[in-house]
Amino acid sequence: MKTFNKILLTSVITATLAACGSSDNNDTVAENAYLRVLHAAADAPKVNVWLDGQPALEGVDYQQSSGKITVPAGTHTVQVDAILADGSTLTVIPETSLDLMKDMEYNIVALGKAAKIGSGDTDEFGPSIVSRDAVMPTGVRVQAIHAAPDAPTVDIFITEPGADLTAATPFADDVPYKAATGAVEVPAGTYQIRLTNADDPSVVYFDSGSVEIAAGSDWVVAAVTNTMAGESPVNLLVDSGTGPVVVKDTNTGADLRVVHTISDAPAVDIWVNGTAPEMGSPLYGLAYKAKTDYLALAAGDYDVAVGVNGSDPVVVVDALGLTGATLEAGMTYTALAIGNLGDNNANDETYVVVDKTRRVATEAQLRAIHASTLAGNVDIYVSADASPSDDDVILKNIPYKGDSTVLSVSPGTAYVMITPAGDPSTIAIGPAELPLSAGTLTTLVAVDDPDAATGVGVISLDD
Repeated sequence: MKTFNKILLTSVITATLAACGSSDNNDTVAENAYLRVLHAAADAPKVNVWLDGQPALEGVDYQQSSGKITVPAGTHTVQVDAILADGSTLTVIPETSLDLMKDMEYNIVALGKAAKIGSGDTDEFGPSIVSRDAVMPTGVRVQAIHAAPDAPTVDIFITEPGADLTAATPFADDVPYKAATGAVEVPAGTYQIRLTNADDPSVVYFDSGSVEIAAGSDWVVAAVTNTMAGESPVNLLVDSGTGPVVVKDTNTGADLRVVHTISDAPAVDIWVNGTAPEMGSPLYGLAYKAKTDYLALAAGDYDVAVGVNGSDPVVVVDALGLTGATLEAGMTYTALAIGNLGDNNANDETYVVVDKTRRVATEAQLRAIHASTLAGNVDIYVSADASPSDDDVILKNIPYKGDSTVLSVSPGTAYVMITPAGDPSTIAIGPAELPLSAGTLTTLVAVDDPDAATGVGVISLDD
């Protein structure tokens, strides 16, 4: 899969090579250097990268990399622009002149926190340039970069699987944020990569499990902030020269929250794999409009049943059960009990959506889910004022169970209005004023609400 657009970059490099390679006798051979760009800043938006004043890489997102790019040796300029929610751009790394030596490789890592730009703090967003000889290893060459600002100083172990770390020598020790190890060649084979407490190797922050590394592999490995599910503070962003691979901790599970949105249903208990929740559990006695926090679960398949709280024998709501529901490692989910038990329609179910939880410092993120059986198809307006108009952000003709997914919007006060599809003059919900701050994520769910004047209300999952 193409990570981002390299067409413009290819044309820039081709033209430059032609200029550098031309001479009176046409026998000049271009001498090359190599560039690689890695996006390792968890709260930064997608970026565009400029090379020598021309657009090179477009829409590079977090945990993506360019692969190794060939450029003529010599002086070049690089600039990075952030892509804002309205499509405009903001220069976050000003045009920087680099003297690229022949047969050298330069890894430009965008790291740190975009929210700290201008603060002067050590974890402020900015570039780190890690250079090394450009060689083709006979075995495997590995270089590691600590690019996770909130992760502690670590020891890095690259061992045979299952090796006792108390008797092992670290690949690199006492590696702090922003530091890079040397580029070290090791034999090809199966390895286990572990990041541990710098003083106690029994405290493991990251465990790759068994990883096969083929001969000739030339890895740049950045430890980046884990914005997915799982307890490890980092993922590994691996670029082997052709593009990115994200390696998660081998013990990574999934996160799940549960929401009760059925207005005429009693409080319920959520049974998991045939086991009833204990009294006091978040899954015990979940009432209408209530939600759990995200619950950490092992990845795998689950059978879920929903029973009426306090019933004896247990009254199970069959329509809300799930059989063989798969929770994937690193993924975050919301399970919504939706429907209307009393309308005799087959609209009752547990509706599961995949969540995006990474916050972006330059934008607010907004998501709307239609879980009201009474509203019919709707239009959703996100407006700078309290009146629907054609220049608003409009989600049109959203049906029951419709999901906007996560929308990037400019920070500021916004008004959300829900109208019947095609009828902006009838505001069924709102105007609801939302202070959409940068770095926030707001998920709104339209539900049946007998206490609302229209019979339809909205709950927020992220307050």
